[in-house]
Amino acid sequence: MRKRVLLLFNPRSTRGIGDRSLPMGLLMACTYLHESLDVVLVDQRVEPRWKEILRNALDREPVCMGVTVLTGRQISQGLIAALMAQHANCPVVLGGIHPSILPEQTLSHPLVDYVVQGEGEESFRDLVHALEEGDETSRIPGVWRKERERPLFGGPRDFVQLTSLPPTPFHLVDLKRYVQTGPHGPSITMFSSRGCPQRCAFCYNSCFNRSRWRPFHLDQVFGDLEALLAHRPELRHVQFWDDNFFVSLKRARQIAERMAGLGDSFTWSVLGAHIQDILRMKEGDLALFKGSGLQSVAVGVESGSQRILDMVGKSFTVEQIFEANRRLGQHGICPTYSFLSGIPGETWEDIRSTVDLMFRLKRDNPRIVVGNIKPFLCYPGTQLHDKALTLGWKSPQRLEDWSDYVWTNYLNLGIPWLSPKEKRLRTWLYYYTVLMNPRYMFIRSRLFTWTATLLRPFAEWRVKHLYLGFPLAAWLLYQIQRILF
Repeated sequence: MRKRVLLLFNPRSTRGIGDRSLPMGLLMACTYLHESLDVVLVDQRVEPRWKEILRNALDREPVCMGVTVLTGRQISQGLIAALMAQHANCPVVLGGIHPSILPEQTLSHPLVDYVVQGEGEESFRDLVHALEEGDETSRIPGVWRKERERPLFGGPRDFVQLTSLPPTPFHLVDLKRYVQTGPHGPSITMFSSRGCPQRCAFCYNSCFNRSRWRPFHLDQVFGDLEALLAHRPELRHVQFWDDNFFVSLKRARQIAERMAGLGDSFTWSVLGAHIQDILRMKEGDLALFKGSGLQSVAVGVESGSQRILDMVGKSFTVEQIFEANRRLGQHGICPTYSFLSGIPGETWEDIRSTVDLMFRLKRDNPRIVVGNIKPFLCYPGTQLHDKALTLGWKSPQRLEDWSDYVWTNYLNLGIPWLSPKEKRLRTWLYYYTVLMNPRYMFIRSRLFTWTATLLRPFAEWRVKHLYLGFPLAAWLLYQIQRILF
């Protein structure tokens, strides 16, 4: 008997930045389904023929189409695919962080038939099986559906037992499209854990993961890595995109020891690290990590103002930032820092403290990537979202309106605690800090690298002195990024 088709769609959030991380959300969502169904995974980020492939798959009458979305441009792109599915009478299922946090608002959109709230391995599996068999879908835990245009929830579902999950079905995608070139050779992204125990007021984790951190078993992590290497033997680097990699230092040591076994030519990096975890590392830990091939870590610093750090729940001090930076520098591990501006209650003196912090970190450790100062966006499901509402912020009331909630649209967003001038200054500051970072990890454009290298001294002077008048370079970059987004 011919297998039914299961259609999955990964929308893009940008056109020009070059995001080629593996679509892990969709791959994990069909962990239990790929053997019994013919899974067609269409990734708009890497597939120029995505519309044609989508139409062909819809002609085969799939069980449903699953779409994963984050807050921002992925929503509008996902709805384009959802409209195509509706015309083909194919049920549309939305999942991911945004639908999980705002399930009822998401479900109210006429193109959305179901919402999977939270992790999808089990909830999506049960929904697909019910749709395949024509069974009742109203009592599936973790699934929202419509009944007479009213939302109906099947009840909450507990977290998935990560250590019981089967291997990731990497064969469903063309892995060569996700191999990225970089300073450490051909690389690819993967995860070793989910969630984070911290309670940062601007982060989705406190809502989506309930501030819990859960690791995969090491045999699963390295089983996946071995599978990736079997398919793409040219790989020389892996990026762990965990929200917080070093929660368990014992486990991090075990990973480092196994990474060392892959040989001196294989290296790794970590996307999410916390200052407190770096300070817990002994000298032997740092030496082990570096010796096993750890090249870089990304650290969310957010502000150089202790008042702002306390306000957003970062649980470390400014002096501890300097100490962590010093220790990483001593062992040759390159940190990339991230910062925010525009937090409710922030003053220009707080921004000055952040800029001073950036330049001192660079003086203390010249190898760092200082990152950029992003304007704060008030995402749903965060503590600052609730605070913003009390300050007069108007949260988008329709799913499609959240699509405009991106940095490149910051000047057009209603932010009641900032004047138009204050929004402009924060926007220009962001773009000048972008130009300070030719090696920034999320931008893989040779043209940008060349331009930023040329303009970096000028941008650094502007940021250091907070001189944001006549922002021609920042304005041009803003216009370019609006086109690319």
